[in-house]
This record gives sequence, structure tokens and C-alpha cells, in this order.
Amino acid sequence: MKPVLTKRGVAELLLFCVAAGWGIGFPVMKMVVNDYPVMMVLGLRFLLSALLMLPFSLKKLSKIPPQTLLAGVLLGLLLGGSFIFLISGLQRTTASNTGFLAGLSVIWVLLLTGPLSGKRPSFEAMLATLFGVAGLYLMADIQGLQLHLGDGLVVIGSLFTAVHILALDRFCARHDTMALTFLQIATMAVMFTGLQAISGGEVMPHAWSGKLSIALGVTALFSTVIAFWVQTHYQRHTTPTRAILIYNMEPVFSALFALWLLRETLSANVILGGGLILLGMCIPGVLNTFTQRYRKSSDAETEWEG
Repeated sequence: MKPVLTKRGVAELLLFCVAAGWGIGFPVMKMVVNDYPVMMVLGLRFLLSALLMLPFSLKKLSKIPPQTLLAGVLLGLLLGGSFIFLISGLQRTTASNTGFLAGLSVIWVLLLTGPLSGKRPSFEAMLATLFGVAGLYLMADIQGLQLHLGDGLVVIGSLFTAVHILALDRFCARHDTMALTFLQIATMAVMFTGLQAISGGEVMPHAWSGKLSIALGVTALFSTVIAFWVQTHYQRHTTPTRAILIYNMEPVFSALFALWLLRETLSANVILGGGLILLGMCIPGVLNTFTQRYRKSSDAETEWEG
């Protein structure tokens, strides 16, 4: 009897959980970023995440090879760069433009995967990407895209996101996933804390609120430690294109959590856009299933005729 879920199916289901973990981070962070500097909050988030992971990573880190150290720091710099450019762009453009332009990471992955592997993008991948981008466009509700400084920064952030996905796809099969996850998180903690200190702002808040403690706890545990470990460990079992399409469910989960936590409302565009993203993720699997059945049927007919 065949298993209900394949290794790829389990991995992609867990990557959905990653998107949910990232999605809950936005409404939770929104509750505190108006009262505390963004870089300080991010620095504390990743510092707490690194401390949570340290007991589980000490054994791995004690005998970590230089190649793993380099790969982890590089991945952390790429992901940290994505955070910096996306947040900097968000401060200079509209949220709708940011939502759509950040989703361009789908296109970047599709465009970069082919040349890096020496192959052209498949029809299924291109069709799935079109549905994903269309869904993001509807969710963002853009009224005439005009590329300004903020928009350009978000585009650069989306490129960093795509390069991180592709780099992770290459590194996670060669290095210990626990060590890679810790090194990424620790690198971002140093990066954000350093930037906050260089800017002359406070690294630690003078007064802690209950909302800040909850926000740091939720984002450190669910949006960072668990999400990044699952991403690093299981992304290898699917393709970069399907991974980035699954990650694009993040705004859908974000909207659902905002509806629950912040009492926000869901527009028709969010519902329709989320449906298109889901459809885009299903297309490659559906087409591959029909293709395999067609080939088996053709092979059976050929054997019968023979």
C-alpha cells in the first residue's frame, strides 16, 4: 500500500506551516513597531531566537567546519539584507506597492533557476508563477505602479529573498541544518543590533511592555526558530519555485491572523488573490499527475499493440 503523503508532500505541508509562522509575525509586530524602533525590535527578536536555539546547537557548533560557518553567515547576510531593504522600502512607499513588489521574488527565482541549472523554466513553473504573481497583485490592490526610491528598495529586497531561497536550496543538502539555522539567526541578530547601535538608537528598551514581550516571544519562537529550522531542513525536498510559491501564502496567513488578532477585515481582493496563489501552487502537481497518467496509459497501449 502506497503512503498517503510522499516525502515531498510532507515537506511542502511543513513549509505551509513556515508561511503561517511568518504570517503571524506581521500583525504581532504591528502591535509594537509604533512604540519601539523597528531595528531594535528585530535585533531583540533574533537575539532571543539565537538564545533559544543555543542549547540545541552547542554540540553542532563545537565541531563546525569552516565551510558551514561561511555558508551560515552568508545565508544570514542574504536574509538580513532582505529584511533591511523591504523595511526601508516600506517606510518610503505604500504598503500595497511593497506587498506586490516583495512578491517579485517568485519571478526572480524562476528567472535565476534556469541559468543556474543550465535549463529553461518548465511550462508548469511559468504558469504557476503567473498565478502567484496575479494573486499577489490582487491582494496588493495596486492602482498604477510607479517605481520610486521606496519601490526600488523593495525590488532589491525581493531579489535578496530569491537569492536566499536558491542559496539555501544548495547549502542545506551539504551542511548540518541545525548549525545553518543558528548561524543565520545569530548573523541577523548581530546585523540588526549593530545597525541600531551605529544609528545612535537604543539597543535595549528603557521600559518593557507586555505587548513587546508577547511580540518577541511569538516571533522569536514561531516566526523565527521553528520556521527557519523547518525551512532549512525540509526545503531540500521540493523545488525552489514551489517553495517560493508556498512562501507566498505568507500574506494570506498574515491577513487571517490580522483578522483574528487586530480585528481587521478581509477584502474581496485578498480572498480572490489568496485563491489564485493556492491555484498556482496546485498547478504543477496536477499537470504532473495528468502527464504521468497519460504516459502510463500510452505505454500500456503500446505494450498491448505490441
